Amino acid sequence: MNKQNSESLPKKKISKKQIRLLLFFCLLIAAGFSYFYYAVIFRGKHEPEPTEISTSQQPLYSLKSRRNWLSLTPKIKAAAFHGRAAEIDYGTYVIPGLTSTRTQIFGEKGSLDLCTSMTPQGLAVTEDYLLVSAYCHSGTHNSVIYVIDKKTHEFIKELVLRNKSHVGGLAYDPIHHNIWISGMSRGIPQVNAITLEQLEEYSFQEEYQPIVYSQSYDLYAITRTSFITYHDNALYVGYFTQNTASVLEEYDIAEDGTLITQVTSDTPDFVDSLTPIALPSDMRVITEQAQGVAFYKDKILFSHSYGIFPSTLQVFKNNSFQKLLEKDTAESSIRLPEKLEQIYVDGDDLYVLFESAAYSYRASSLVKMDRILKLDLKTLLP
Repeated sequence: MNKQNSESLPKKKISKKQIRLLLFFCLLIAAGFSYFYYAVIFRGKHEPEPTEISTSQQPLYSLKSRRNWLSLTPKIKAAAFHGRAAEIDYGTYVIPGLTSTRTQIFGEKGSLDLCTSMTPQGLAVTEDYLLVSAYCHSGTHNSVIYVIDKKTHEFIKELVLRNKSHVGGLAYDPIHHNIWISGMSRGIPQVNAITLEQLEEYSFQEEYQPIVYSQSYDLYAITRTSFITYHDNALYVGYFTQNTASVLEEYDIAEDGTLITQVTSDTPDFVDSLTPIALPSDMRVITEQAQGVAFYKDKILFSHSYGIFPSTLQVFKNNSFQKLLEKDTAESSIRLPEKLEQIYVDGDDLYVLFESAAYSYRASSLVKMDRILKLDLKTLLP
């Protein structure tokens, strides 16, 4: 084709329909980015103004609507609700404090403030209580522990902790009646304890002071204390990783209820000698994205979750000689809604906690679970 012919060809014009279609897709992409910024970034850094004057106790959603959403995971729905019609709220417990929590601004002891971005993380069950730990997602306020009556399902009070740690794990020692709390201090992973007597006697509104720990230990053998649990007179501590393998460490409990401590030649020189150092007696390698661990009969259970993806419950044979607990060695893997956090076994029931109904995650979650579920393990496990 010569130059003259090519120049004589008519130029193709973009139609108005194509322009409108292009504008539509541009607006759609802009709207998507805007919603992502609002749902994930903005809500993660900002707190709405409180509309209540104390720790909230009402559910965000109806129980019927949560049951309907659990139809997406029929096995979980059956384990949670089958045969529980006679129980209060079908055995579920409303998570307190999701819209407002009494606490204080970090560093301002003796003061009272309301936090609207508390995010539930840890869970423990005692003879009389359910305990839920939560941290302020905006990083403004001290972390807390909610105390719930196990029998009546009613919120009793909040325990204000001394710092704003993630408090990803709680554990209850039924022999010595200690509640163990994961934490971080001076950049060092820790576990701390309060006694059951302290829990029952504490009242934040008396002096607006954080509860005082009865025990504290530095853990230099682990990266973080993301989750913990109690089993057979030992404390088990693990940490969350996104894409790499992690570990679960065992810390033995002495006859007096304290952790066994030891300083070795490998202990760093900068260690504060006033803070006891607990060393693990055993360790197992676990898969990534672990959020919690629990023991049931001859099995060990791990909760796994990350982001907007469905959670899983991985079930392994509890063999002390098996040090590598990977996905391909699991007996089973059970799908749950997104943002599953700590799990806790009490008898034949598995209590499961989600963070999806917290303010910072509510707009980015499909199944917003504002209740602790109690799953029948005889139904759930093959």
